[in-house]
Amino acid sequence: MNIRDIIYITSIAEAGSIGKAAEKLFVAQPSLSKCVKKVEKEYDISLFKRVKGVSVKLTKEGELFLEMARDIVISHSRFEEQLRRLKQQRDTLVLGLTYQRTVCLAGTILEKFYRENPQQILQIQTRDTQSLKYGLLDQSLDAVILATLDREDYMHYEPLQDVCVGVRLRTGSPLAKKACFVDGIKYPVLRLEDLKNETFTVNAPGSSSRNIVERMLKQNEVSLEIMDVTNSQSRAAMVKSGIASTFVPVEKNGWNSSDKKENLYLIHPEQNINYQVYLTCLNEFYNTASYIRLINVVKAIFMQ
Repeated sequence: MNIRDIIYITSIAEAGSIGKAAEKLFVAQPSLSKCVKKVEKEYDISLFKRVKGVSVKLTKEGELFLEMARDIVISHSRFEEQLRRLKQQRDTLVLGLTYQRTVCLAGTILEKFYRENPQQILQIQTRDTQSLKYGLLDQSLDAVILATLDREDYMHYEPLQDVCVGVRLRTGSPLAKKACFVDGIKYPVLRLEDLKNETFTVNAPGSSSRNIVERMLKQNEVSLEIMDVTNSQSRAAMVKSGIASTFVPVEKNGWNSSDKKENLYLIHPEQNINYQVYLTCLNEFYNTASYIRLINVVKAIFMQ
């Protein structure tokens, strides 16, 4: 067994299927299956059992393996990062972004940061939400931009945006007729009960946007038909083509804006869930000159 095997098996466990892990790792499914069999043979154990067709679930032995594997992955990542920084010997700041924020923000952040801080190197890495959190813990990332409902004591959170949940209805959806207006809100409003016969395309489980939607539905005891689609452009295309509606973040300061976005609706304030977008780092990195420079740049962009 080698570090690659450990990373492969950890990814399968977190994805819940060999197929999803293969897509995430850009590896052929047979290679992952071969890896699992190799490790199972080496230790004479069974790591996974199949559930619901293509999905897999850890066995008791698999859970023990995963606990060990995560520690090794974090230690290995920390070792590689320490080596990289030792070899690089440069003042580099590493910012982690989700895929969607990379598309929307990376260019603007890099341009503004280098214009104001030409003496420092800024590197942007794109990862999913869980990997961003791991990156802070293993110190392969210095800071990340995250939307979250929960805060950890060992992290510093710099608020960037106060956000709630909106809905972008698919083309031709009859739900537009159920929308109403609420005092103080310029956008039309829908209640969660109105959405029960609608299909929604949402980011994959484990993403911050998915966690927020699931928390909102659970709090209001509402169940909806949801399709997992990781790519934000694909979700937008499905809305435009009339296949499915989607949930989107809406800045609370924009509730009363006269510059309304087309085809955008708000979940009723009584049922909505409010959360923050933060620039986040480990407590020990807060107040460093590099982080303060990054805060100034990112906050200015979010305030535009």
